[in-house]
Amino acid sequence: MNSIIKGISLAIAITGLFCGIATAQDQSQAPGKSEAAIELSYYKKADMSKTAVAVIKAKNNDGKFVPAKNALVNFYVIHDSEQQLLKSANTDNKGQAVIVLQKDLPLDEGLSFTIVAKIENDNLYEDVEEQMHYKDANLILNLNPHDTARLVTAQVTKIGKDGKEIPVEGAEVKFYVQRLFGIMPAVEDNTISTDEKGEASFAFPKNIPGDTTGVITVVARMEDNEQFGNVENKATESWGTALAVDKDPFPRALWEPNAPLPLIITISTLFGGVWFIYFFIFYQLRKISKEKQLSTVKERNHQ
Repeated sequence: MNSIIKGISLAIAITGLFCGIATAQDQSQAPGKSEAAIELSYYKKADMSKTAVAVIKAKNNDGKFVPAKNALVNFYVIHDSEQQLLKSANTDNKGQAVIVLQKDLPLDEGLSFTIVAKIENDNLYEDVEEQMHYKDANLILNLNPHDTARLVTAQVTKIGKDGKEIPVEGAEVKFYVQRLFGIMPAVEDNTISTDEKGEASFAFPKNIPGDTTGVITVVARMEDNEQFGNVENKATESWGTALAVDKDPFPRALWEPNAPLPLIITISTLFGGVWFIYFFIFYQLRKISKEKQLSTVKERNHQ
C-alpha cells in the first residue's frame, strides 16, 4: 500500500515539474510590451479654446521610436495635490491623442495648472507618463485700421492673484500672415520680445498680397513658451495688396487648356475631311459590292 502511495506521489511531483517547465517556457516566449515615450504640449487658440496634445512613440523591432497607433492615453489634471481624470483618447496614425480642455482649470498656489498624460495597463505598451505645468496667458492682437503707419501690436498678459491682468515682459511673440496652405513670416525677423507693457509691435509691410479686396489675416503666436506653452491669436485688416482678378480666367491660347478658335476650326476641318474620305470610300465599296451581286443574279436568270 505504501509503495502505491509513493508511486502516486512521485507521478504527481513529476507532472507538476513538467507543468512548471512548460509554463516557464510559455512565459519566456510571450512577447513583451514595447517601451513608449510621451511628448505633451498645450495650445490656446485664437477662439480661446484650450487643447492638450500627447504624441506617443514606441520602440519597434529595430529599436527605433516610431508613432504608436491606437494607444489609449489618460489625461489628468492636478487638483488639491490629487490627479483627477479629465478624458481618455486613442492615438491616431501619427501617434497623436488630442483632447479639449475645460475653460477653467484648477490652479495651484502659483496660479499654474498641471496636466498629466499616462499610458496605463496597455496590452502593447509599457506604462509611462508625462506632465506639463503652465500658467494661463492672454495674447491680444491689435490692428488699428486708422493707423497710417499700419502698426501691428500684440500684448501678452497673465492673471495675478487679485484677478487683474499683469503685463508679461520679455515674452517672444512671432508674427505671421495667413496663406491659403499655411502661414508665412510677416517680416524677415518676425520674432519680437514684449516690453514692460507686455507689448510687441512692428510696422506691417506694404507689399504683401491679400485677397481680391486686399484683406489679410495676421497671426501672432507664442511658441513653446516655458511659462505659457503655445498661445495664438488672429486679426484681419485691409492692409494687403488687392489680388488682381483676370477678366478671362480661361483665355484661349496654345499654352492654355482652351485652344484658339481658328486652330480648333482648322483641326476640325482636317479631321472632318479625313473621315469624309473614309465614309466615301466605304460607300463606293458597298455600292460596287451591290452592283456585282445584282449582275450575278441577272446572269443566273438568263441561264
